[in-house]
Amino acid sequence: MILSAFGFVLLVVTQDTTPQVPRDSYADQRTAGVVASARAARERNERLVTAYTAKVSQRIGVGIRALSRDRMLFRQELAAKIEWKRDAQSKIEIIGARQGIPIVYRGDQVPEDLEDDARSLVINPAEDYLKVIGLQDNEDGFVYPLRAGGEKDYRFEAADSIVIALPTGKRIRLMELKVIPRRAEWRLMSGSLWFDGDTYGLVRAVFRPARPFEFRRDAEGEDRKDVPAWANPSAEVKYVTLEYGLYENRWWMLRYVAIDAQGSMGSWLGVPVRMERVYSDYEVTGGTPAPEGTRFRPAGTLTRRHDSLMTPLDSVARRIRRDSLHREREACIHLATDSSKMTTREGRQEFRERVRHCTRRRWQDSVLTVVIPKDTLALVQSPELGPPILAMGDLITENEIRDLAGSIGHLPARPWEARLVLPRGVSALLERARYNRIEALSLGIGGKAEFGRLSVDAEARIGLADGWPNLVLGAGLPGSGIQLRASAYRRLATANPDAKPFGVVNSFFGLFAHRDDGEYFRGEGVDVTAQNGNSGWWSLRAYAERQRSVAVGTEFSIPHLFGSRAVFRPNIVADRADQVGLALTLRGNRPFSQSFSLSGETSIEGTRGDYDFGRVSATLRGLITPGGPIAVAIAASAGTSTGGVPVQSRFYLGGPATLRGYDGGVMSGAAFWSGRAEVANSFPAARVSVFSDIGWAGPRAAFSTGRPLLSGGVGGSFLDGLVRLDLSHGFRGPQGWRFDIYFDGVL
Repeated sequence: MILSAFGFVLLVVTQDTTPQVPRDSYADQRTAGVVASARAARERNERLVTAYTAKVSQRIGVGIRALSRDRMLFRQELAAKIEWKRDAQSKIEIIGARQGIPIVYRGDQVPEDLEDDARSLVINPAEDYLKVIGLQDNEDGFVYPLRAGGEKDYRFEAADSIVIALPTGKRIRLMELKVIPRRAEWRLMSGSLWFDGDTYGLVRAVFRPARPFEFRRDAEGEDRKDVPAWANPSAEVKYVTLEYGLYENRWWMLRYVAIDAQGSMGSWLGVPVRMERVYSDYEVTGGTPAPEGTRFRPAGTLTRRHDSLMTPLDSVARRIRRDSLHREREACIHLATDSSKMTTREGRQEFRERVRHCTRRRWQDSVLTVVIPKDTLALVQSPELGPPILAMGDLITENEIRDLAGSIGHLPARPWEARLVLPRGVSALLERARYNRIEALSLGIGGKAEFGRLSVDAEARIGLADGWPNLVLGAGLPGSGIQLRASAYRRLATANPDAKPFGVVNSFFGLFAHRDDGEYFRGEGVDVTAQNGNSGWWSLRAYAERQRSVAVGTEFSIPHLFGSRAVFRPNIVADRADQVGLALTLRGNRPFSQSFSLSGETSIEGTRGDYDFGRVSATLRGLITPGGPIAVAIAASAGTSTGGVPVQSRFYLGGPATLRGYDGGVMSGAAFWSGRAEVANSFPAARVSVFSDIGWAGPRAAFSTGRPLLSGGVGGSFLDGLVRLDLSHGFRGPQGWRFDIYFDGVL
């Protein structure tokens, strides 16, 4: 399923016969010799392999990153035994398989597309393997650097060679070839390839794209038509690594494949994707060439167009062929979807098979037998699968990433290439529109300039009510390690960011329900932020800022058009302050089992200036989903401070993020504590819950004696809390009913 969306493309080396080689293609003459030898190695030793047996295991996970807790969207684990033959029928036997969609249902199931998923595990050692993420059509995948004419897309540099000693006493010389992309194009790779110095067989490859994929920039025109203009999903492959092992002291066979990628939709949705595949227990036989004149294509051989590897990437012929293939697929899928059997499991299976017939022609072969046990439920409990995937870190751990850090960190940097992105059309204004009681309707436009290794952006906005120009100028260094950004700004800021005052939900309620949970002040200054780009477990911000108060600027809302006399509540009166500070946030998420997980974050901030103070706060959340029909969630938060804290830097409670049943900022102070508990049905796709919140904020001296506010209510939760609807009631202080829609609930 997920693997079919990413796919694997086999890129095959062909003889370089006519292309003119740019003068700067090779760092030196030695590099030119390494490239020529690697290309000539297509008739390498592994073509003499006649058969092998091996075990293979594959683990795939797709998650979603959120503040309250990370979630698994999809997980799949496969284990199989391969009996491959070059000149006869091959076989793969499934010995373990399970698949889960935790945000929809509990537990694991047997993958419905098990046969197709298993076929992708079989490899043909005769291929010149550099399997990379891409579509089944070679023209849509990464561009193999050793293709004919690859010098038009890459430059090469031969690094130092190393000698390793095997337990048998044999010494092997490994040669590194660095691949440097000429342009910042997502299909070009920045990588390091290691070859056997004697056979020039590929031993190890570590690479990443020259830049992330951006939908509005890189997708085909036909695909863009079906997506709103304001949406620009992107995907970044942080790295791909392939490692080979030497077996029988002769054969280099694929041993390990790992992919770490991240999809995103703006700044509010992050979707990590990881895949790990391991081959073990090899037994290899061979030594004789294939029968002369044979046309037998053994299992694991991918369909490919030899002519396309010689065709320029931007040629008219490629575009015509690609458009033709797209039209053929669309017509086939349209026919496949014309089915009246979608209401049954068998009908849906038939539908999937017909769509695969359109999109995955690779599987239409008869040289591979897939053996699936009759007792497929036993596959879910197979010990060959190992421990279950509970979090993204169970696939490729931070330790494994750190082990690769040396190789990843020394990959060639992204090429310098200027690109200007300017706002276009009314959708550019709507994308950044917001509504609050300070600005009323606020419209903004933004643009950015990319230079490959550096990104510079700007955003300007103004509110119709206050007429105060907001401006943000920023520069960032992209990357999957430590991500850095510096900015200068003049903007409306918020004292309670947990309420997400500038988000679409608060804007909606402000305009249509005359309710605004934000507490605002003016901020002008500069800041530098850094965060971990792999798991996001830490972030750091240093800033120098001038802070000033701001008053309510409008009473307009849709209810006023129909005679309502409701008024917005007053805004806080912020203290005038010039501050220099440093803030550190640590986040963590740990599932201990399929029925128990913990998550939390800690924030520490220190600042000097007109006010010298420090703040610290912590939140801990627990989710319990036992085997029965009930799920339970609890959360506890507390924070305190030292020194004199200005109004805009106090702790604020109120709203769905901190204290349901009350408006934002209902309580504030130099210290706070809060808690919540929920009980719901255990079915994650849709839950009905009852809950209660309690919280207090005020002077530090009253931390243990202050009278808290209490609330309760009922709610609906969808997709494991990604979408929440709550009806809550405050029992103390300002009482009343309140309805909220928000994202990323605890349960």
